[in-house]
Amino acid sequence: MPESNRRASKEQPGSGFLAPCLATGLLFFVAGGAYGFLTGDNFRRQPIEQPIAFNHRLHVEEQGLDCEDCHPGCRSEVKPGIPDADTCLMCHAEAQGDSGEEARLVAMLARGESPAWRPLFRQPPHVFFSHRRHTAVAELDCGECHGDIGSSTTPPRLPDKLRMDDCRDCHLERGVSVSCSACHR
Repeated sequence: MPESNRRASKEQPGSGFLAPCLATGLLFFVAGGAYGFLTGDNFRRQPIEQPIAFNHRLHVEEQGLDCEDCHPGCRSEVKPGIPDADTCLMCHAEAQGDSGEEARLVAMLARGESPAWRPLFRQPPHVFFSHRRHTAVAELDCGECHGDIGSSTTPPRLPDKLRMDDCRDCHLERGVSVSCSACHR
C-alpha cells in the first residue's frame, strides 16, 4: 500500500472525540425540544389573554378582599381554585362602578357564562405542589410565590413558570426538605 493511502486511512488525532460530542449535543437538543413541546413550554412563554382585564388592586387593596374570597382553595386545598361565575356573582350580579371591563363581566354573567380564566402560574406535571401545605401549614403569604399580583391593575400578559431553583432556595432558607421525592412524583 502506498504511503499516501496509509496516512489517509488513519484517523487524525482527536477526530474520534468530535462525533460523540456532536451526537450527544443533538440528543440533548432534540430531547429538550420534545420536553418543551410536551409540557407546553415550547422554549418560551406564550402571551395569554384573559376574558376580562381583572384588576387585582381594586379588589385586594381598595375593596379589602382576601385571596381566599375568589380562590376558595388557596389555604385548604392542593389547588387554589379559579373563580367561577357563582364567585363573581356574589358581587357582580349588577355593576358596582362604571368600568367597561366590569360591564363585560356583568353581561357575561347575565348570559349564564362563566369567565374562562387562563392559568397564570404553572408547574410541570411531574411536580407536586400543595397550596394548603404552603399557605395553611407553612403560613406563607401568597405573595411569596405569586409576587405582587395583588397590586396589579391588569392581568400579566405572560404566564409565570415557577422554577425549581426558586422552590429549592426557599426550602433551604426555611430548613425544609429538599429531597427530590418531597416535590417530584
